[in-house]
Amino acid sequence: MADSSGGDYALGRLVLDYIKAFLWPVVAVIIVLIYQDDVRKILAEREVDIFGLRIGEKVEQIETQAMAEIEDIRLLLEAQKQAAGTSTAPDPQLSADIDTKLSSLERNLSREIGQVQDAQQTVQAAPPAQRTATVDAASSRASLAAAAERRGFEALVRHDVAAAIAAFDEARSIWPEYHNVAEVGRALRNRQDRLADPASEAWPQLYREILTRYSWGLPDDIRSAIRAEAAQAY
Repeated sequence: MADSSGGDYALGRLVLDYIKAFLWPVVAVIIVLIYQDDVRKILAEREVDIFGLRIGEKVEQIETQAMAEIEDIRLLLEAQKQAAGTSTAPDPQLSADIDTKLSSLERNLSREIGQVQDAQQTVQAAPPAQRTATVDAASSRASLAAAAERRGFEALVRHDVAAAIAAFDEARSIWPEYHNVAEVGRALRNRQDRLADPASEAWPQLYREILTRYSWGLPDDIRSAIRAEAAQAY
């Protein structure tokens, strides 16, 4: 039992070593660039209302997604640890995927921060009489893009590449920069012929790429399914 606990602790430290180099600076950037003079209010209420834009809610969504991404990294590190126990050399694919996942997390966090800033500026620039309509329009666009994105991932879980491409195209037409809908659609097109067979080995490789590169915004249930499918690629 002691050995297991020690191993878990060592793994936890390894996760922290991987993420601390950029995750905490990014959190600081969020505070400096978004919160500014509202830091005390956010710490007290975890919510800021700027012309009707609920910044706190968006930041909590970013935090939730970041934690899901970090859990993916922990699982990859666990797989790497297990592989090291049965081999004299580390698995190069797992090592590369960990590095890719970290880069993806940093990129997605930066994009999400930028989108929050852009939303603030758009609302602030709108005439007072139009601010509520501006916020409502942005919320509606996000909801429609999220619904199309989910249909795309649900189609992927069913191994229906045609339906997935159509759904991701719809999400991209609604909001081209929403999560990774454009990138996932492009990855599907590049593999469309190989994915035509639901039993093709290209499917686990696709799931692996989605999990390491394009998983920001995945609903929890879809993420679990993709994790299981991606495991077959190792």
